[in-house]
Amino acid sequence: MKLARVAKKGNRSFYVEFMMMTLVPLIICSIIMMIVCSESVRMAMTSEAEDNLRNVALAVLKAYDVKYPGEYKVTVEDDAIKLYKGDSVITGEYELIDGIEDGSRLEISIFSYDTRLITTLRDEEGNRMIMTVASGRIVDDVFYGQQPMFYDNVAIGTVDYYGYYAPIMSADNTECVGMIGVAKPITDLTESITRSVLKNLVIMFGTIAVTSFFIMIFANKLVIVVKHMLDFMKQLSENRLDAKLDASVAQREDELGEMGRNMSNLQISLRRLIERDVLTGLFNRRSAEKRIDEIEDSGVKYCVAIGDIDHFKNFNDTFGHECGDVVLREVAHLLNDSMNRREGFVARWGGEEFLIVYVNIDIHEAYDNLMLIRQALHDKDVEYNGQIHKVTMTFGAAQKRDGIAINHLIREADDKLYDGKQGGRDRVIV
Repeated sequence: MKLARVAKKGNRSFYVEFMMMTLVPLIICSIIMMIVCSESVRMAMTSEAEDNLRNVALAVLKAYDVKYPGEYKVTVEDDAIKLYKGDSVITGEYELIDGIEDGSRLEISIFSYDTRLITTLRDEEGNRMIMTVASGRIVDDVFYGQQPMFYDNVAIGTVDYYGYYAPIMSADNTECVGMIGVAKPITDLTESITRSVLKNLVIMFGTIAVTSFFIMIFANKLVIVVKHMLDFMKQLSENRLDAKLDASVAQREDELGEMGRNMSNLQISLRRLIERDVLTGLFNRRSAEKRIDEIEDSGVKYCVAIGDIDHFKNFNDTFGHECGDVVLREVAHLLNDSMNRREGFVARWGGEEFLIVYVNIDIHEAYDNLMLIRQALHDKDVEYNGQIHKVTMTFGAAQKRDGIAINHLIREADDKLYDGKQGGRDRVIV
């Protein structure tokens, strides 16, 4: 999947930052969860093993009680240690514990003090490990302490086991006559734990992969939005105020969408600040020149007119500059309204002069419209500080002709304006 990239800070992009902020915590949390889950699995399986070993030990003792009623006792006959259960010698009798070992797959031993007299354990040559001894720790805990104990690491021969040992008590429960031990190789449990951990690892990495895929999709969409906004701001910084913000940004209903709409509003404010005259709200001279160039390049016919407020200096000198500002705003509003449903624009050309550009009409239509403006001014009352002022304007207009440069056309309109001023003002000269 091809991913968008935005401007980099140093050697790291926003996309990389975003992925690190999302994926790294996800991976760390997954690893922690994996460790916790693995430990939980190990503890659960160890606890299950303990319960299983305990149950088998109790089952063995119960089975001996059923098959051989009576107490356990140990004798030494002909230098041989013999274990009795009631009247029966059970040393050398393996049918019972071998049967339980086959069903449970656990190693079973019965001790006299610390010595195995009966056991399913075999050495590397296949011989039963009778007459081997339990560790001193087990003897102290179980035989002398007379308490059942579970051990998670018992070495028997060369193999490590989980082991459960319980004391074998006399009938009156006052004396420990031996021990029973049930063991399971640690490797068996380790394999189960490993399989469980591997299964969890597969699930974890699968979850991370799927989550990462969706995060990448989301991050890519997010980066694309940011890139659109960066491109838009870059165009604004290069004074390309006609730039368009991608519609997908403004359509978002989140904070990024709000940022995009604010950027568009900023663009409008900048355009107004740069293109518009602050006092009148009309296009300023710089913006007007740019628009005339665009009209010229389009090849359509057009006319330009320059209008000047008659005796404007009197408004400023007699009533103050605030009165002059009111007059300028009222005239600008009237001129702008005169362009309603007409192609073209009005701009403040400088001081009390205004530029009017008519598109797709000839000089005769331009003249008619300027005369309507002149009449509208006659009918308009400009109020300032409770006084009514009458305003008139003189206009000079010219039509675009082949071979005539724009600056010459505007100068022609300005010359006609001058003729109108010299001819008595309040008139239109074409």
